[in-house]
Amino acid sequence: MTKMNHYACGAAALLLVSNLSYAEPAATDSFVWQGHELALGQAQGKCQLEIASQGKAKQTHALDLTPPCYFLRRGEAEPLHYAYPKQHIKAAFIILGNPLSADELKTWNVSATMQCGTQGQGLLFSGKDFRLSTKSLNRMLLCKDKGTDEKNFRFLSQ
Repeated sequence: MTKMNHYACGAAALLLVSNLSYAEPAATDSFVWQGHELALGQAQGKCQLEIASQGKAKQTHALDLTPPCYFLRRGEAEPLHYAYPKQHIKAAFIILGNPLSADELKTWNVSATMQCGTQGQGLLFSGKDFRLSTKSLNRMLLCKDKGTDEKNFRFLSQ
């Protein structure tokens, strides 16, 4: 191999490896709600919400949660949600993040295989658009498949 080909192959390999290192991480959780595709991922050490709606540009929202993040469920495939007609909210969801530390796992007596966190942020659907709640749930145990009281959804919707 000539010296030029050797450098060209090395440059091509370096380019390939550098592109792989910047690939987007896979979504940690996702679902489709009334034609809107919602996915949770991460960027720069924070959770990120992407919303893809037909006929609209994809929206990306940085969340104030440490990854990984999940939509709160109660064992169902579809995330747990509540409606609050007086606030014009057709569906309120909770996104949980800030995974438990080893000490918190012991304190809460939670298995390391469960997907739990200590903070939640609301995602509110008006029937047309989504918005993030201005309030958050802090220093409480939230687990992906265990649900939570309705009062927490109501709190985030106010």
